[in-house]
Amino acid sequence: MSALTARPTYAALAAFLAGDAVASAIPVPYVAANMDAMRIPEEVRWAVPVAKAATALGLASVFRFPAVARVTTGLLTVYFAGALGIHLRVRNRVANIVPAVLLLLVFAAMTVQGPHPAGSGARALES
Repeated sequence: MSALTARPTYAALAAFLAGDAVASAIPVPYVAANMDAMRIPEEVRWAVPVAKAATALGLASVFRFPAVARVTTGLLTVYFAGALGIHLRVRNRVANIVPAVLLLLVFAAMTVQGPHPAGSGARALES
């Protein structure tokens, strides 16, 4: 089992995306400035925190529905590929591009590997 297939990794990334969804919904000034720089239209910005919250739930489902979590990592791969394309299109700073590239690679690897299968009993939630 690798760190990418471990269920706690899915839970940690779900928590990260949930926090990112909140930051996008408020939006915090840095996030708003980044959306401005990427030329995301105001009328579709509401979809960003909704998508992030939905994917956080999808990743958190790994404990009960590992197939849903795997589909979620595939969707996140597509999301971050699109984000990378937008960052490149607007010639965003490298510091803003690197997280999109890293998350794209992480979620692509997680999609290929899938979550570690749990055994039965109480220990299943720990794996």
